[in-house]
Amino acid sequence: MSAEPEWAPSPAHRDIYGRARPSLGDPTPLACTVALTAIEVVHGGGGLDTLLRWITPEVRASLARQYSLARRAGRRGGVEPQILRARACRVSRGAAEVGAVAQIGTRSHAIAMRLEDLAGRWVITVLDIG
Repeated sequence: MSAEPEWAPSPAHRDIYGRARPSLGDPTPLACTVALTAIEVVHGGGGLDTLLRWITPEVRASLARQYSLARRAGRRGGVEPQILRARACRVSRGAAEVGAVAQIGTRSHAIAMRLEDLAGRWVITVLDIG
């Protein structure tokens, strides 16, 4: 058993075209950035368009729906969120799951997401905010 995390650089593997491609690194920084922006969106703040590269269309539709509901409820964002803690777990060579706790104002939220290796980069395929 090694002391380094599973997402530590490992030997390159082949992509669908047979080209050598290294494994992706630690997904935690990306997950925390996406979680912060997603919390802002859910509370009526902007920033959904900045996530387009890192989320699937299904996740985008879900966040857009929550943003719309928040705006109708009169929320406009403006409160700075912060990540209290995050934990990543590599479930396979091409997938990781991240759990995080975020706080915005006086409210805390649990965030769960699944990241998958699509075309050599991490993409969030599932995002649940509690």
